[in-house]
Amino acid sequence: MEPARVVIVGAGLAGLRTAERLRRGGYDGTLVLAGAERHLPYDRPPLSKALLSATDDPAAPPVLRTAERLAELDLDLRLGIRATALDTGTRTLTLSDGATLAADHVVLATGLVARTVPAWTGLAGVHTLRTFDDCLAIRRAAGGATHATVVGAGVLGSEIAAGLRGRGLAVDLVDPLPQPLCRVVGEEVGAVVAGLHRSHGVGLHLGRAVAELTTADGHVRGVRLDDGSHWATDLVVAAVGGAPDTGWLAGSGLALDDGVAVDAHGAASHPGIWAVGDLASVADPRGTDRLRIEHWTAAGDLAATVAGNVLAALRDEDPKAHTELPYMWSDQYDTKLQCLGLPRAGDEVVLLTGSLDDGVFLAAHVADGRVRAVSGAGIPAGLMRCRTAVADGVPLAELVALAPWDRKKVTA
Repeated sequence: MEPARVVIVGAGLAGLRTAERLRRGGYDGTLVLAGAERHLPYDRPPLSKALLSATDDPAAPPVLRTAERLAELDLDLRLGIRATALDTGTRTLTLSDGATLAADHVVLATGLVARTVPAWTGLAGVHTLRTFDDCLAIRRAAGGATHATVVGAGVLGSEIAAGLRGRGLAVDLVDPLPQPLCRVVGEEVGAVVAGLHRSHGVGLHLGRAVAELTTADGHVRGVRLDDGSHWATDLVVAAVGGAPDTGWLAGSGLALDDGVAVDAHGAASHPGIWAVGDLASVADPRGTDRLRIEHWTAAGDLAATVAGNVLAALRDEDPKAHTELPYMWSDQYDTKLQCLGLPRAGDEVVLLTGSLDDGVFLAAHVADGRVRAVSGAGIPAGLMRCRTAVADGVPLAELVALAPWDRKKVTA
């Protein structure tokens, strides 16, 4: 029997973690890792955090493995190469350099592309942030700017606003929702994030939308909102979300649902095809439709599950379901906001300890009397000790009685 071949399309965190787990699990066949960017696989969270606000220009992205350590994985590494088509029947990929690759298993990890505002396309001074090169471009623009406007107050937009404020720019942050990070942690915790930005001098325009950008000589010069308010700006960063990179899969026959639809094992709709990371559209554990979990830890967690199930398929063993609890964090200024689980709109937010006003707290997100998630800031160890309770969806009264954030109770 010929050795198996596994091709991973996408050389970000999820793709690399899949390769690592395959090798760690004993896979010794051909392992191709193809990525559209020319850089070695690198970490994206620092792009909107430390790298954006760093004093000196970074010479290279924060790689996940050095070239020497990558060599230990014995990869057929193809960088600067995009996949352009997939024949699901033969599991054959066509690449942008004209090569074709047939595989026993294909793992799709192409992630997201930054959403743009069509009306702003081509305007100098307007940026998005998805890649290391995007980060460098924003840093260069910030170096000659005095004021920045960030459109979108989700995790990425809020971090960009904090990073640009840290560079000394005046910053205004715009979002149509009532609080930053509304979709991630709800309005009550989002209000804490709003207070954090206000305390650092960021102008917040919540519940508002950009009506137009004013320009001169093809360069952005100002922002006008839907309420008529306006101000001068020389840098705009659109952080309006990301779209799954599935355009190249058109005609493949794969089930697509805001990403590549996968089952509980990470398997796509055709045998031998899998998806991981931001590209994977998974069943919502809250029982409603599907969702993509765009968090750093989720990418690695699903990669571990899929790698294990690829190995199981090669060994004719049963696959295992993905059960890891979602976790996210966001660094803004000197505050780390964290969340275990998946809150949703309509959850009751119950303060467990600390103070929302002070910005040091733990809060439970509760539905039907049970804990759906726990979010917080300034109490990282206490939050992580709530993991089991959140995973089990215990009644709120049980979590309060356990009080895992209280070290005295835990050690008693």
